[in-house]
Amino acid sequence: MKKIVMLAALVAFIAISAIAFANPTAPTGELKVTEMMKSNKKPPVMFSHAKHAEAVPDCKTCHHTWDGKANPEKCSKCHTGRKSGKKDNMKNTMHKKCKGCHKELKKAGKKHGPTSCKKCHKK
Repeated sequence: MKKIVMLAALVAFIAISAIAFANPTAPTGELKVTEMMKSNKKPPVMFSHAKHAEAVPDCKTCHHTWDGKANPEKCSKCHTGRKSGKKDNMKNTMHKKCKGCHKELKKAGKKHGPTSCKKCHKK
């Protein structure tokens, strides 16, 4: 009986460990978005992934092509700094997705992020 309990505990430990190590790790601290800039007219955008993950619990809201398994790709992998066929470039993507979300939240009277150029592109 002791062996069965020990075996069950070992299997449970291995299963939990596998799940823990398989989950992607979210970045911590401030992230710097530079790929969208065609020129250096405006400073890059800094944002907190942790704050966004807390406010937007569904990762696929931003990481729309993510399969939920490995770490998501950077937006800039598909949304390049230049025209890329049917996909918007980084600047248009960030302005539609990020700024658009902030504006919707503001309009709804909810806590929101910046909606003006200088609030995102800080010197």
